[in-house]
Amino acid sequence: MADEAQQAQSEVDGATVAVNRMQAEPGMAALLRSAKGVLVVPDYGRGAYFIGGQGGRGVLLLRQRSGAWSQPAFYSLGGASIGLQAGGEAGPIAMVLMTNTAVNRFRDNTSTWQLGASTGLTVVKYSGEQSIITAHPNADIVMWSGAKGLYGGISAGATYITPDSSLNDAYYHGLVTNRQVLASAVRNRQSADLREALAGAGGAAYR
Repeated sequence: MADEAQQAQSEVDGATVAVNRMQAEPGMAALLRSAKGVLVVPDYGRGAYFIGGQGGRGVLLLRQRSGAWSQPAFYSLGGASIGLQAGGEAGPIAMVLMTNTAVNRFRDNTSTWQLGASTGLTVVKYSGEQSIITAHPNADIVMWSGAKGLYGGISAGATYITPDSSLNDAYYHGLVTNRQVLASAVRNRQSADLREALAGAGGAAYR
């Protein structure tokens, strides 16, 4: 349990670095101000233990009614549709959730599910332009990538998304559900830097 808690904190710290990097991207602060949630994977790369031979672990935070960001819930991603091109480098990715439909799909699934063409969610790639919100007003998810040769999309197949209950339990020192974490019914003070980073990027004052 101690090892898993340490691993969980490592993912949170990596997500904080990725969010700070995202802030420097054109239009990203505006995107995050409009976002209802964000799933950050600090290191998406190749690994045999992931479905499809590539993937990563990350954290999901949702914007609460107060405007502040929730505690982080842990997830694993895998599959071919967020892929490394030939010669590509592992690195951070993020899924910025823009609609309640996207939020509900992530929050309410308690086992592995597929983000594929049949999901009914509109996924667009972050273009590095300030006009991305007006250019894609119906987007459910905006994919951001911080590594060369790493692309976002669902055209290549399905992305598998799995809530990581073992990391959740270790990080919050007890049995918890995704919904409890994302409602901030449980807390870990060591998530403060990540929540502050998101608040600075596009959220209410940290609480």
